[in-house]
Amino acid sequence: MAAPSILQKIYAQRAKDVELASTTPGTTPSELDTYLSMGLAPQLISFVDRLKQNPGSSPSVSLMAEIKRASPSKGPIAMTINPAVQALTYAQAGASTISVLTEPTWFKGSLLDMRLARQAIDNVPNRPAVLRKEFIFDKYQIAEARLWGADTVLLIVAMLTQEQLTSLYQYSLSLGMEPLVEVNNAKEMEVALGLGAKVIGVNNRNLHDFQVDMGTTSRLVEMVKERDVILCALSGISNPKDVQTYQNEGVRAVLIGEALMKAENTSTFIRELLAW
Repeated sequence: MAAPSILQKIYAQRAKDVELASTTPGTTPSELDTYLSMGLAPQLISFVDRLKQNPGSSPSVSLMAEIKRASPSKGPIAMTINPAVQALTYAQAGASTISVLTEPTWFKGSLLDMRLARQAIDNVPNRPAVLRKEFIFDKYQIAEARLWGADTVLLIVAMLTQEQLTSLYQYSLSLGMEPLVEVNNAKEMEVALGLGAKVIGVNNRNLHDFQVDMGTTSRLVEMVKERDVILCALSGISNPKDVQTYQNEGVRAVLIGEALMKAENTSTFIRELLAW
């Protein structure tokens, strides 16, 4: 029997985490539903609309800037980072979306990180959208995301059945959030397009073995041409050449995490990277 992939390990652990949270008094599914029905979730903005806006001259690539302390492939990246300070820096530098890892075991993130990141940018004019970057397989996690301040959530085609994906996508829409749907190959892209996803991210990193192939996005660009879809390149992007290549191919946004977390001057690095 083959050893479980990294994605399978993460899924198994998150299933345990969600089971614990959903059986804890105060955070049961029915209680989250009550909080949502009371209107306690922070105000939403449109992920799609915000992703179309950036400081660059048109046409320009938008930035999805990520807050990530660690990862399974790299280990510790920026363990002492303050998510609120980092989010505000990203917002002031022109990011269209702030992606916050909320997975605690491998990425050392939390829902509190996302909540604080959101609160830090709440008064920024035309604030960025907030993405819950997570391994989502249950509606419970989407309800959590909405209550803790997300404007959108990540749905990974590779870890969901068609039935799960459709159900989670529709539930997210019912809460006012258009998800970022992540794919890694042509078959998964067909699934995302069939879903009607408006924002599709191509992960250059294969989540089963965590190997990076920067050509992954390039190979799938043709599948979304002439469609009303915002195509995003995810993972492994670290220099202006990468960004320019993707822009020339028709990619509308890039998600960058590790390179931003390690940058000495984040704002300057962003301007150089995106040629704003």
